[in-house]
Amino acid sequence: MIRTHSPAARSGMSLMEVLLALTILVISIAAVSRLVDVGSERAIDSRALTRGTRLAQSKMAEVEAGIVELGSETTGNFDGTDENWEYTVSPESTGPPNLYTVTVRVKCVFQGRPAEVVLTQLVFDPAQTGSTAQAERPAPPETTDPAAGGTTP
Repeated sequence: MIRTHSPAARSGMSLMEVLLALTILVISIAAVSRLVDVGSERAIDSRALTRGTRLAQSKMAEVEAGIVELGSETTGNFDGTDENWEYTVSPESTGPPNLYTVTVRVKCVFQGRPAEVVLTQLVFDPAQTGSTAQAERPAPPETTDPAAGGTTP
């Protein structure tokens, strides 16, 4: 029994099918590569905004503690590893006395991309309200001791 090949039977893939498969592969690799690039850019943005938010919160804490005065706008750079970050503290007096709307703006160019964080909060002027260090210990309350016949401090 001898086998004969019929013309309808195929033994492999045609050149057109191989080219089509390669085209689909190249397009999908290019799309995945672009998605990786976009993800990396978003990670850089996220890292910069997280760092900027922490720096803005720390500067706002300095305002609340009275380290940064609320008399006028203050600008400068942070110290140490954050020296490329600039800050601006803008106090604006609101209606009630000693109450300010404080805006802290922190910005820098992080790995070639600009990043800016703005934090606004109502703050009482710590120079006017005092601090816990200025508080005095209250006198002990007077007690009535019937056995002693009077009151004792």
